[in-house]
Amino acid sequence: MAVGRTNFADLPAAGGAKAARPSGARLAAGAVATVLRRKRGAALEDAVHAAVFQELAEVGYAGFTIEAVASRARTGKASIYRRWATKQDLVIDAFCSRFGTPDDFVGETMRDASTRDILLHIARRILVTAGVAGEAIRAVACEARRDPVLADAIDKRVHCPKRAAMLSILQRGVERRDVRPDAADEIFADVLPALLMYQTILMNRPMTEDDIVEAVDRIVMPLLAP
Repeated sequence: MAVGRTNFADLPAAGGAKAARPSGARLAAGAVATVLRRKRGAALEDAVHAAVFQELAEVGYAGFTIEAVASRARTGKASIYRRWATKQDLVIDAFCSRFGTPDDFVGETMRDASTRDILLHIARRILVTAGVAGEAIRAVACEARRDPVLADAIDKRVHCPKRAAMLSILQRGVERRDVRPDAADEIFADVLPALLMYQTILMNRPMTEDDIVEAVDRIVMPLLAP
């Protein structure tokens, strides 16, 4: 008599009942739960911020959704909404994280440097950020022209702290006597960032190290010098 294959699913479990097979839906739910448990805390925040920049670069601000960010970051919408109530909050927080704090803007190693060297250091940092996040910055800048609430939030949370850091550098330059007193002003503090953003974001022109040095030496420092 031919011996057939044993179907282990049909073997009785302890107590005589057949072993229950997990359903496809249950397996899928378990897989999703495993994915959602992978990132927490700083790792989750980093993944979400990276997803924000990717999404903005691909679909712009108008098409940007928290659902799409959650999918890219491999997390659940609830995890995002617990930290950021709206997409504006999420985008601005991602920008603040990417651009760093005012202290990061200069860095401890530059505290005793000349105003010129600090400006060169800042210019390099700005260009690195613009190179990595240029498309996302363009997307948000375009939307800010149509949305005054977004524009105001960006100015207060992103631009103002950096402007204050630049102003502090200029005031320090006055004390070192390589910046004249009337140049320690917000208008002068905006010159270098505005120049770099115009070239790289608006005109989409990459800048080299030589371009940075020329911008600081031929444009910015002559405006500031006593």
